[in-house]
Amino acid sequence: MIKSLFERIGLLYIEKSNIRHYIPFMNIYILMLVVLLIFISVYRYVSAILRFAPSAAVISCILAMTPLFLLELLARYNAETIRKRLSEYISVLNRWCSVKENIMYAFEKSLESNIGEPLQTFIRDMVIQVNRGMDPCEALDMLQMKVDDAQFSDFIVNIKLSIRHRGDIKKLLTNLENQFYKIDEEYNRRKISTYRDRVVIYAIMFAVLPLSYFFINMSPKVSGFYLETVNGKLLLMVFSIMYALGFYLAAGITRFRSR
Repeated sequence: MIKSLFERIGLLYIEKSNIRHYIPFMNIYILMLVVLLIFISVYRYVSAILRFAPSAAVISCILAMTPLFLLELLARYNAETIRKRLSEYISVLNRWCSVKENIMYAFEKSLESNIGEPLQTFIRDMVIQVNRGMDPCEALDMLQMKVDDAQFSDFIVNIKLSIRHRGDIKKLLTNLENQFYKIDEEYNRRKISTYRDRVVIYAIMFAVLPLSYFFINMSPKVSGFYLETVNGKLLLMVFSIMYALGFYLAAGITRFRSR
């Protein structure tokens, strides 16, 4: 169970964010260590401000999870980048399939084109897995899990079906290219961006902290109630828990909207 949890965390924050492209040695254990160190570092200061351990622990946990929020934003940015380039990438695959009608050959040769990150890394990893003996459909499944985008998932599903049933790959790619170009036009017309929405939500959520600090210290009476009285400290703890719950729900909503 713990191993499965770590695998899910690794997929969400390490693989999808493509953070290893920028920090090659990054893994889930280093990420958890960074989170722990941030918690230890900020807890002392937050505790000194709030003067109540439970509230300080909740707020410190949220601040310590900042790297996770940033990696999630990076993962969303990657998914949106891939969506925008998907029709162009399918065109690249289509050209290579004209040379040799083999989709895995096309994937491998597409790495010679300027397909950009994170697609370059994701496709390269998939090609390496296939060259080392992994079943192509299984490698495509792993590739699909790295990108939270419905269009990309449709693309991978169609490629897998073509491999399994030996379909006309060139005709499929041509149809997908035309389909995704039309979808891109609609996205551009409506100016849809789940990445931008997520940035705005997280920015608003984090802005609550300095505003709350300002409110508490607005007057001696307010600060005295929240920081000195038992009722005030308990109320502040309730607010802290509600704030943490709000972060959890915000992350869940944006993750749902991205699919």
